[in-house]
Amino acid sequence: FDQIFWVLESRRAASSSRRTSAGTQARPIVAMLEKLDLLLVACFTGFVQIGVWVVVPLGAVYALTRYFYAASAVFAMYALSYLDGAECKVTKNRTWPTFSRRFWLFTFFRRVYQQRVHLPPGFDPPQFILALHPHGSMADYRVILDGQLLEMMGRASGKVRWLAASVLFRLPIVRELCLWTGCVDARREVAEQVLSQGLSIGVIPGGELEQVQTVHGHDAVYLKKRLGFVKLALRFGVPLVPAYVFGCVDLYKTSKVAYSARLALVRHLGIAIPICWGAFGLPLTPLRQPIDIVIGEPIDVGHRPQPTGEEVEAAHAKYMQALEQLYESNKAKFGCANRRLDVR
Repeated sequence: FDQIFWVLESRRAASSSRRTSAGTQARPIVAMLEKLDLLLVACFTGFVQIGVWVVVPLGAVYALTRYFYAASAVFAMYALSYLDGAECKVTKNRTWPTFSRRFWLFTFFRRVYQQRVHLPPGFDPPQFILALHPHGSMADYRVILDGQLLEMMGRASGKVRWLAASVLFRLPIVRELCLWTGCVDARREVAEQVLSQGLSIGVIPGGELEQVQTVHGHDAVYLKKRLGFVKLALRFGVPLVPAYVFGCVDLYKTSKVAYSARLALVRHLGIAIPICWGAFGLPLTPLRQPIDIVIGEPIDVGHRPQPTGEEVEAAHAKYMQALEQLYESNKAKFGCANRRLDVR
């Protein structure tokens, strides 16, 4: 993969040089390379979303069949890591900052998505709960955001833990990607551990339900019934930080095929199966669309160790108002001037 990446980059640089000297002659080559970029993104996304369920079991069976003793030793060593519960124990820190910043695939994704992060001036709270909206058909932006925040944050740099669905930690390879980029299990007791250790939390409140409800070109957030992250902020006295991801609902075309069945899977099993496609009509292949993550000002919701229902609802209403203001004040900058935010 490294060799493929650097070959593509060298060809891109060469085509850029030719474009400078030969005007429009190199444009077809650049366009071809840009299309290849999207296909490579689709390959990785497809492997993580679908392929890992097939490739890993088949690879394990093949290895045990051909190299039983060696494979058994490798699997036994991996089991020690797989079963250690690092996703639920904050003290078992598996974050890998260099990986988040410099892993070639992440830097490649940032360039393809043209992902930019916009922080308010002087943003430097020591601890907070950062909420990203919306989830979108895919949330690749979250994985590559971790490395960007490491470069941009002040006192909180390297101290953000992202809440992720429990099922992700059951999948080899996906588990490691999550742990290395700062993810922990999304259960309440784990989130409480994170905050009690003085760390910050990153969360996508809409979760899997928002993922399957994503409609191409429609800015919508599933938030009215998401009170858990607000209650955490009140209990630990940390500010809430809203963030809107402009462009993520435009990356893929979406379908309502088998929508009821997919919705039931989310509600009963916590498994989201998005049906989406993009460039060339291929599944999981994104359209060429920039991603702009706009982070708002911290919202002080106070400190209530045992908040009442009314206090939680009041803080939640304050947060929703701040999110809508963040959206309205920035939407024209990122090509969404004629849209309205649908808060569900």
